[in-house]
Amino acid sequence: MTELHLEFIDELTVATPDDPVSFGRQADVVVDEANQYMHRVIGTFFHQDNNWWLVNKSKRGHLTLIAANGSHSSLAPDAISGLTDTRGTVRFEAGPSTYELEWSRPDPSALAAPGDEPAEDLTQEMTTQFGVVMLNVEQRQLLAALSERHLTDSMATASDLPSNAAVAHRLGWTLKKLDRKLDYLCARLDREGVRGLRGGKGIEAVERRARLVEHVISSGMIGQRDLEELPSS
Repeated sequence: MTELHLEFIDELTVATPDDPVSFGRQADVVVDEANQYMHRVIGTFFHQDNNWWLVNKSKRGHLTLIAANGSHSSLAPDAISGLTDTRGTVRFEAGPSTYELEWSRPDPSALAAPGDEPAEDLTQEMTTQFGVVMLNVEQRQLLAALSERHLTDSMATASDLPSNAAVAHRLGWTLKKLDRKLDYLCARLDREGVRGLRGGKGIEAVERRARLVEHVISSGMIGQRDLEELPSS
C-alpha cells in the first residue's frame, strides 16, 4: 500500500489511499488550535490516479510547496497540486505565525507508474540520499548549533561539542525542548539506518551527539551556510 508520511512538530501521521489526511486548527493533523487566524482545515492530502495530491482548502491563504531540492511553488485557494518528489515541505501562515509540515513517501518507487521501471536518476538519488532526511527550521538550527565548532574548525573533536544546556541557551530554548528534539532526530535517523544514534547501555550521550554531528556534516544535511541562521551569540 502506498503511504504518505506527514510530520508536524515531531509528530508522525500516516496517510493511506483510503484515508486522506487534513491539517488545520480542527483537522486530522492539529496545527495550533489556539491561533484564532488558523482555518479549521488548511489543506488535505489525498490519493488518486496512483499519486498523492494536496488541495488548498483555505479561503484566502496560499500554501508554499518546497521540494527536496529547495525549489518553491505556490498553491492558491482551492488549487490542487500533485506531489512529484519523494519528500518535501508545506509552508503556510495564519496571522503572524508561519508553520511547516513535512511529507515523505517511505517507498519512492511509488512515483513510477504501474509497470514502469524506476528511472536511472531516481535510482541514483535513492542511493545517494541514504540517511538524509528533510529538516524543518528548528531542526536545522539545532544541528547547526550543535555542529558549529566542527563546521568552522576541521580539527575539532568530540570534546569540542557543546553541552545540551549550552545549545539550548544558544537557541533560546528550554533544555526540555532541546532534549526532546534531539532524541527525535536521533530516532528518525536511526530508522533511516544511521548507526550509533540509538541510546542504550554503554552508549554515552556524548558519543551519540558526536556521531550525529559526524553524519549530518558528512552527508551534507548541514553546512556552513546554516550557521547564518543561528541567533547572534
